[in-house]
Amino acid sequence: MATKGLRCKGNMIKNKNIKVRLSLYLSVLVASGCWDRQDIPVVPAPVPVYTLSGIVTDMDSGEPLPEVVVEVTNISTASAGYEITVYDTTDDLGYYEFTDVISPGFVYFYAWRESYRVFDKNLVIEWRDDTTNVAIPKAAAAEPYGVALPGGNPLGLVWRDESTLAIFDSWTTTPEGGGADHSFRKIWESTNGGEFVRLSDDSVEDNDRLYKALGWDGEHYTAVTDTFSIEIFSDQWELMEGNYYTLDSVTQEILSWWGLPMSSVEIEDISNYDGQVFLASGQKLVRWDLSTGDTLVVDTFETDYIGITTGENELYAYDDDPSKGLLLEMGHDFTIQKTYAVMRSDTPDQKLNISGYLALDSEGKLWTISSGEIYRITLVGE
Repeated sequence: MATKGLRCKGNMIKNKNIKVRLSLYLSVLVASGCWDRQDIPVVPAPVPVYTLSGIVTDMDSGEPLPEVVVEVTNISTASAGYEITVYDTTDDLGYYEFTDVISPGFVYFYAWRESYRVFDKNLVIEWRDDTTNVAIPKAAAAEPYGVALPGGNPLGLVWRDESTLAIFDSWTTTPEGGGADHSFRKIWESTNGGEFVRLSDDSVEDNDRLYKALGWDGEHYTAVTDTFSIEIFSDQWELMEGNYYTLDSVTQEILSWWGLPMSSVEIEDISNYDGQVFLASGQKLVRWDLSTGDTLVVDTFETDYIGITTGENELYAYDDDPSKGLLLEMGHDFTIQKTYAVMRSDTPDQKLNISGYLALDSEGKLWTISSGEIYRITLVGE
């Protein structure tokens, strides 16, 4: 009997211990709730971390870039109480490494070096160590020209000679009472940095063609229309017989013309050099020999070429594809030689939003239009 009583007492002791432990646990829960209501910080649960590493290279040469500052910020862990920003600088082999500090989820990656474009991108880090290699382009600085564009919609930009910069303006209206649309075209010229003045006192009306780009062949302005490319006298709006078409000697109506090697609807910009026409057209770059009619076409997926200009040994084209936004220096065979990101000179970390159209002056300096303003582009090494 004594043994049974002892067992009974032991069970009572165990039950009491259970009650005491349960009471303590509930007290902790209640206290924890009180701490939350009193804004007492609670240490978040640890977040797993991994290593992010990689190599930064020059986009053109593929050579590793030393002294590139790499910054990484954890974005997706901020809600858990962590928002870690870490820095590293690439070594002589272009290598960077962040050891055991990167959390899974979205990570903001930022790389910068003098004379190169700021590279920034959102990365997705999985639940493991990650390697991210990046290639960064050289930077080109864009500075405002300081001469206001005339009103209208600029459709081209060329240097006619060492002192005259010209732009093209065209628009279409519907006459009152209906009928065929009227297309108007104008060329404006700025000499020695002066105000733009219209080449002709009166706008020229044409019911047959729409104009969309301007070039200069060394003697005459050239324009892309919705049907073909034409030559224009440098001092007035008249069709001129020549490389592009023949005219009736009496009526001056067009008898025949060279057909463009592609749909003019796609063409964004035109450039002329030494008897050849160069066209920027979305995914395509085209070189068209006027003496033979031969063409060279480069058709590249995920490109959007909106500007082109040609010099003696090189040409420049602007690729406005959303993932790029790059200025390309090429040979006349469209082989890429250098790649640039065009940055604003007043804010070097902000890319210039180029509207289209490129122009080289007589000294080989590069010009463009952005947001209704003319910019001079300085390339690295100039």
